[in-house]
Amino acid sequence: MATGSQTTTTAAKHIDEVWVDGVIRAREFKLVIAPRVDRTWDFAGHGDVYHKVRIPNIETQSKSASTSLDAYVYTDTEQTITINNHIACAIKHEDIAQVLSRNDVKGEMQKKMGYSLARKLDVDIAALAASFSQIVGTLGVELTYDNLLRAAQYLEEAGVDIGEDCAWFFSPAQRAGLLKMDTFIHGSYVGEEGARMAHESATIGRFMGAPVVISPLITAPASGQHENFLAQREGIALIMAQEPKTTTDRIGLDLADVIVMDEIYGLSEVDVYSEALGNITATDENLVLLRGT
Repeated sequence: MATGSQTTTTAAKHIDEVWVDGVIRAREFKLVIAPRVDRTWDFAGHGDVYHKVRIPNIETQSKSASTSLDAYVYTDTEQTITINNHIACAIKHEDIAQVLSRNDVKGEMQKKMGYSLARKLDVDIAALAASFSQIVGTLGVELTYDNLLRAAQYLEEAGVDIGEDCAWFFSPAQRAGLLKMDTFIHGSYVGEEGARMAHESATIGRFMGAPVVISPLITAPASGQHENFLAQREGIALIMAQEPKTTTDRIGLDLADVIVMDEIYGLSEVDVYSEALGNITATDENLVLLRGT
C-alpha cells in the first residue's frame, strides 16, 4: 500500500478541465478612413467603368471696338473609376460542429467576415497615398511642424478650405511624434482642455481646422515608416457596386453550410483642374503624402 499525500497527479482522473463560456475575439481596429472619402458617385446598377467630365474655368479677354471676341474652345477630359474589386470571405461549417459547440461559431465567424471586408476598404484607400504627387517629409523620420505647414499650404494654394471636408490621417507612431510638439500639447496653443486631452489620453482633435484621424492601417512600406496623408474628401472617390452581402449555401452530402460574404467596389484618386483660367491639366492638388513614422 502506497503512503504519502494525494496530489494533482494521483488525483488527475477526478479533476476536470473546464471550457469557459464565450470566446476571445481577435482584436479589431477602428475603421476610420473609408467614411472620410467621397461616396457620391452613385452606382447605376450596371457598368464597370464610371466617368465624370471635368469643367475648366474660362479665360477672360479684353474687347476692343470693332473687334470680335475669340470663342473659347476646350477639349473635354474626364475622371474614370473602374469597378474591379470583388472581395470575399467564406467559411464551411458542418452540422455536427454547430450542434456540439458551446458557442455560436457560425455567428461569430460571420461577424469577423464583416469586419474583414470593411477593413479591406481602409487598407486600399490608405494604399493610394503612395501615388500622391505632392509630398512632404521623409520615410522613417518624424514629421516636423514645418512639414505639416507645407502640406496645408499645398491645399490652400489650390483653393481648398482646410476644415471638416479635409482630414489628416496618421499612424499611431506618427501621432506619438506629434505629441512631442508644443503646438499639439501646450495650453497656449490648444487651450486648457486640448492640453488636458493630449496629456491624459494622447488625443489630438484638430489641426488647422481639419480632424486628425489615427489608424494602424496607414500603409507601412518598411518597419518604422508610414505613408501618412492629408486629403480633401473629394480627392478620393469610392463606388460601392455591392455593399457586403451574405450568401448561404447548403451542401447536403457534406451535411454542412457554406457562408460567403462579398463586396464589389471601385476606388480612385480624383484629379481636378486647378483654379487657373483655361487650365485643362488635371492633378491631385487636394491630396498630400506625408512621409514619416
